[in-house]
Amino acid sequence: MSATCALYSFVGLIFLFWVSVMLEKQPFFMTGFEDPEEAKNNAYGAMGLFALTFVYSMYKVYNPAEAKEEQEAVGMEGYQLNTEVPNYGTR
Repeated sequence: MSATCALYSFVGLIFLFWVSVMLEKQPFFMTGFEDPEEAKNNAYGAMGLFALTFVYSMYKVYNPAEAKEEQEAVGMEGYQLNTEVPNYGTR
């Protein structure tokens, strides 16, 4: 799960970097914004959040949580199929 999140964050980081560069250098190609300066600041903010998510995801990829110990089944035969051969009808 962390690897998928890291990949998504990396792609989002690259995309928002491209958007912020376009808003900085050639805002006339980016239409539909009332204020390109505010849009650029929002892109930088979202890029920072993607970077933070990427760093945390990479931390979780390389330092996974401790695996939970397996609990033993409680009850007759441990709720498992009987693996012994039955001796029905034999003496």
